[in-house]
Amino acid sequence: VRVGQALYKAASLFNHSCLPNIHAYFISRTLLLRTTEFVSGGCPLELSYGPQVGQWDCKDRLRFLEEEYFFRCWCCGCSEVNESDLVISGFCCVNPNCSGVVLDNLVAICEKQKPKVPETISNESHLQVHELKDTDIKKVAQISLDQTQSSFHVDSGYCLKCGSYCNFASRSKEVKKAWTDFRRYTRSTYVLPIACSLLDRLQDSIASKDTCSTNLPDALRSLGLLRSILHAYNKGIAEAEDILAKAFCFIGDFEPARDHCKASIEILEKLYGPNHIAIGYEWAKLASIQLALGDCTAVYNINRLSAIFSTYYGPHAAIIFPYLLVLERERSRIIQ
Repeated sequence: VRVGQALYKAASLFNHSCLPNIHAYFISRTLLLRTTEFVSGGCPLELSYGPQVGQWDCKDRLRFLEEEYFFRCWCCGCSEVNESDLVISGFCCVNPNCSGVVLDNLVAICEKQKPKVPETISNESHLQVHELKDTDIKKVAQISLDQTQSSFHVDSGYCLKCGSYCNFASRSKEVKKAWTDFRRYTRSTYVLPIACSLLDRLQDSIASKDTCSTNLPDALRSLGLLRSILHAYNKGIAEAEDILAKAFCFIGDFEPARDHCKASIEILEKLYGPNHIAIGYEWAKLASIQLALGDCTAVYNINRLSAIFSTYYGPHAAIIFPYLLVLERERSRIIQ
């Protein structure tokens, strides 16, 4: 049960955006707000009331905001086509040489409602990587961009870049043949639960401190299955990579842990943008692993995460997150 503890009249003046340009946090009972990017004069300051672009796809964000706050979001993240919403839960093309994305029906319906070019909402204040970039979208959805109309053409089950048809049922059966040894983990006939079940078991074993190195080869094969079906920037792959990084850390094998952590960050940067606070947390994980390996490139990553936390929390970053001081001390030691 959520309980309201206070009413901040000034904070209530800010509208919501799934691509916010300000960040709110507390120091004791004081509410602090910081801009997280350059904001031009006259542009609105916008908070996020819930999940942001990169965290959930558009249809789920819209549903959450309608159920919790009773409004239909028309922020630039929900009214303009963006790469993150296309790939976050997308499937890969059946053509191995194509980087296009294939959407399921519910996602396709949501994306069809977005115009290609913003008509009344300015994107000027979002200067990081969240601007509407046709070049980025074309990498995954080239043929879906209509150059003459302010519209976005989407057909579920078809690659948005090359137009190849993806038969989900057929592909699921093909992959299941290679995963007979994992059928005992699930009774589902759909391929994703088969792949995810072992990863879920691995995550549970990490939480219960029961990780065994003999589970990892099977988990790696599950990851390979996920990568053969899901789009390269699907968030599920990032989560699987993160689970494997934790597992390898738990058994003290830090080199593969570093590699899996890097792979997760590469995907999350596509979804959130490289300067989002979510990426700062991931850089902290990677830097910790690199320090355990004696990897001097940790200095670069500590610098990056320090810049991100400073943007979001200013001089209070080290107060709220004491481990930042530990990382900074390690950085100074390496430099010396």
